[in-house]
Amino acid sequence: MNHSYYRFVSNIYSWLIVSLLGTFSTPAFSANNFSFVDYNLAFILGLSLPLILISALLSKKAPINWQFSVALTLSLFFLLYILGHATQLQNLILLSSAIVLFTLINLWPFYSKKTPASRYHKVAPVSMIILGASYLISLWFLPQFDAYNLWLVATGLILLISLARLIELINTSAQYIARLFLQWLSGCFLAASIYLWLNTQVSLNILVITAVLTYLITIINGSWVLIQTIYHAINKKAIDELSTMTQDELFSYTHDPVTNLPTIQHALNQFEQYLTQEKDPNYAIIVFQPINFTQVNSILGHQNSDILLLQLAYALQQKALTHPELLTFEQTQPPTKIARLQGLKFLIILNLKNNPHPEKIVIDDLCQQFAKTVPTAMSFKSFSLNFELAFGVSLLNDFAIKPNEAIAHAEDALLVGQQQQKAICYFDSSSLLYTEQQLAKMERLKQAITEDDLQWLVHPQISVSTKSILGFKLEAYWRYSDKQAQGNNNLLSFSEFSKTAELSGDIYKLAQQMINKAFVLLQTLHKAEYYHYVAIDFSSKQLLEPELISFIEQQSQHYNISPKYLTIEFSEEIIFAAHTRTQQMIDQLRTLDINIAIANFSGSYDALRFLRKIIVSQIKISCKKLIDDEAFATDKAIINALLNLATTIDIPVIGTEVDNQVIAKNFAEIGGQYIQGKVISNGLSLAQIPHWLSAWHQQYPKSC
Repeated sequence: MNHSYYRFVSNIYSWLIVSLLGTFSTPAFSANNFSFVDYNLAFILGLSLPLILISALLSKKAPINWQFSVALTLSLFFLLYILGHATQLQNLILLSSAIVLFTLINLWPFYSKKTPASRYHKVAPVSMIILGASYLISLWFLPQFDAYNLWLVATGLILLISLARLIELINTSAQYIARLFLQWLSGCFLAASIYLWLNTQVSLNILVITAVLTYLITIINGSWVLIQTIYHAINKKAIDELSTMTQDELFSYTHDPVTNLPTIQHALNQFEQYLTQEKDPNYAIIVFQPINFTQVNSILGHQNSDILLLQLAYALQQKALTHPELLTFEQTQPPTKIARLQGLKFLIILNLKNNPHPEKIVIDDLCQQFAKTVPTAMSFKSFSLNFELAFGVSLLNDFAIKPNEAIAHAEDALLVGQQQQKAICYFDSSSLLYTEQQLAKMERLKQAITEDDLQWLVHPQISVSTKSILGFKLEAYWRYSDKQAQGNNNLLSFSEFSKTAELSGDIYKLAQQMINKAFVLLQTLHKAEYYHYVAIDFSSKQLLEPELISFIEQQSQHYNISPKYLTIEFSEEIIFAAHTRTQQMIDQLRTLDINIAIANFSGSYDALRFLRKIIVSQIKISCKKLIDDEAFATDKAIINALLNLATTIDIPVIGTEVDNQVIAKNFAEIGGQYIQGKVISNGLSLAQIPHWLSAWHQQYPKSC
């Protein structure tokens, strides 16, 4: 007896050591003393002891049933111990531990704070305890009964009672029911495994794994409840702290200190309470702000401007009191019907449910009344201001839209209205679809750039008269399939998708690919002993970065090709939008002998002034309007004037978008010399360039 007791204590000590030091750090135990069952015992001890300790410590702060963890762990401990150390009473002790473990697993949900009480709540646990106790009595004191079959009867009845409880809770949280059902299902496997092991139909390892997994699932559920209990206890503490606040402290917690109006969170809580009482909600959320208040802070300072803002809030609140259809955010005397959002924005919510008139007319009329609330100049000392209000409106008539989303939509509408200089602007739900489409488009473009899945086409530039080759324009194309636009599968040029690349943040990476492809093309040309320049487009403000110049130098050194064969095109729009940065970029490019071209040249006074300040290699003019039509006679005259001007200042002009022979003929007749467009080629891949050059010089031998 003393020897058995000593061995039992020694084993516990070893299990604790293994659970603390880790299984893989103690190979000696694995080789000599420890079996598969012993390792699971060590694992259970290492897992459960910290959990039980934390539960016991927190039980003073929150109502946690930590005793269940202790009882559950002890029952599993004895079950595993008796499996690993056979005795004369092995089956009796095994079944006793098993029925206690099994009953506790099914009892735990009934004593959880998460589980709602009901008429079934008291009957079911008592029934389970009676069944478990009856089985124990028959096991030890009624040996004439078959303990194995009684095990099936007792566990089956307990499982049925537990399942009935789950069915009763079916309308509660789906996540909670799923976790309880998993725990119930694991209990089924445990009951079956023990019965099959007793009848030598499954191995010992299967039984141990089933018992440990069932324990773990139950412990996880219990820990989940523990976390929820702690969370609710913390929330309750926060509520208790709020309840101990003075009226002044509570008011400052829920109200804007400048206008004394409820904050957005307070108003949102009230709005959500209204919605819980509505079956078919129909509300207009109106967000508005003074659009001419910004300069007040700089003139009067924040402290004095707050006084003017308080005057405005008071006038608006007085107007809101005359409209009973507006929601009340605070039941005071008088009631408060306006809330303040962030910044200078205010919120009112109009109930349209019982409104017999067209909604837009009612909303517009309400907004106009508020706009006229402060008709005279509001004064402070010697400063006066006529407030002008702008309104953003969104409608909430479906529970699918959350209140905070509806308010955000109204704020978006207000922003759009200010950009479009509209006094009242309604939220356009199609903008959500547009935003989703834009995000999807940006994501697909990012993927195409990352995977180098763009199409690179080369457009030759030739002389109309001699057919000699001036150079090549390399352009990136992206094949974008728009499923929303009837399945259109468009090949977008760089100018058409560059804005999307800017928004996705991939324009810089795209420019690097463009530079690399340009040097690959130059290398191909030089191997064939053709020394023409290659032009690429830098018409984006995000490409005016010195790092790209360094990248050009790196590529030049890598391919051993001089940068003088590279031409960078800037659109006239980019030049004027970022004049200083563009000029600095051009100056740096010129230090590398890189050619500069201006695309979409208009010949305006500002454009001519820019030409006087920098050295430009060429200018490009769109010729798509040079057709035989009297309606475009003015365009012809303008292009003719630009050609004469370019000839005077000795800068080559390239006519772009020359897509047919008519345009090419008209361009030549007014003095045009160089063209680029579909009349020459629809675009060549990099691999096609050598063959095209050979065929071109065979067709036009004098062009060499």
